[in-house]
Amino acid sequence: MKPILKNVVLILCVNQWLVAGGMENGGYAGAYQRIGVGARSLAMGNTGVATAADGFCVYYNAARLPFLESRRLATSYAFMTLDRQYHYVGLALPLQPAAGMSVAWLHAGVRDIQGRTSTGMPDDVYQTGEDALIMSFANRFHPRLAAGVSLKILRHSLPELSGKGIGFDVGLLFRLFDFLTIGLQLKDISASYTWNTQELFSETGGNYTERFPQLLKMGFAFTHPGQMVITGDLEISDKRDYRAYFGGEYSFSDQFFVRLGLNHLSPTIGGGLSYGLFGKTNTRIDYCALFGHAGEGLTHIFGWEFGF
Repeated sequence: MKPILKNVVLILCVNQWLVAGGMENGGYAGAYQRIGVGARSLAMGNTGVATAADGFCVYYNAARLPFLESRRLATSYAFMTLDRQYHYVGLALPLQPAAGMSVAWLHAGVRDIQGRTSTGMPDDVYQTGEDALIMSFANRFHPRLAAGVSLKILRHSLPELSGKGIGFDVGLLFRLFDFLTIGLQLKDISASYTWNTQELFSETGGNYTERFPQLLKMGFAFTHPGQMVITGDLEISDKRDYRAYFGGEYSFSDQFFVRLGLNHLSPTIGGGLSYGLFGKTNTRIDYCALFGHAGEGLTHIFGWEFGF
């Protein structure tokens, strides 16, 4: 592939995730890390710093892990426009007497990118991908207070070029009252991609480090047992980007759920169904509709979580 074509591919990939990741922070590395995961949290406006522990909690706040009531296997799949892919799978485990751990994989990518030669003729079809392997541990130091940390191994694959790096998340969770929880997360600490473009651009190539925006997130969750949850998060980026997220959930007989939210001025809506699959397994299937930015189209998120 010629260097000019590689530049075109790079621009295409960045533009795709710029739309998905948001305007201010979206132009920086790791935009897929700022979209959100799990149909439940996304339907409630992409909130989750202080909500109840589940299989997706390591994305929002690892400090939620010690409050797990059972082992959780969580999966999420997104049907997105513009040939984008976005998937998550994670396993979260409570550790007696007062800890929890999780391993998760998050993938985002763009497929079916039509390459062109220098004369404009169709060339090969390319795809790109970004992956994060997330390993988390958290401990409860008091019945109402917990802290957690996540290590993220990062990789961004482009045609004949890849960037690698690591990053960290740190979180705190405090159950102020039985009905009110507050949380704090420092996200993407030291996260970056390191690229070596020597083989791609020969004399002009070299090592280049592309850093993620670092985020401070604060959140609350007000819970009416067995019926209603109201939650909100505030996000502050070191790129001078400020965002607010709000949402709520109403349950019918602890089995059917309706959710609404506001994901940084973009409305979200969804629902869920909790049921027993077999034996003592507690299963929940969730759905979320994301309306996105102008021209992006509707995104459908499905989540499936197993408690055992």
